[in-house]
Amino acid sequence: MKKSEAMKLLKESREKIDLIDEKILNLISERTSLARKIIKAKIALNMDIWDPAREKQIEEKTRKIARENKIDEGKLIKIMRILTELNKMEQEQILRRK
Repeated sequence: MKKSEAMKLLKESREKIDLIDEKILNLISERTSLARKIIKAKIALNMDIWDPAREKQIEEKTRKIARENKIDEGKLIKIMRILTELNKMEQEQILRRK
């Protein structure tokens, strides 16, 4: 590969990554917004914030997707745990305001 082709490929790939990152961040924001709605339902149903069955379900789904896409399972599970924790923190803040 010529240097000019490599530079073009690098630039285009980085631009695509930037767009994907923006989409990911917007999806995280949307996921957090849904957590705000979920806490209202949990309050009405007298449920705890922590739902081990749901977290297990998310982890199993994550493992399956990781295997199908040949992505490191452990790293994807860490990402999903961070997202789950973010949502639980959001729900806890709402509960404290009540």
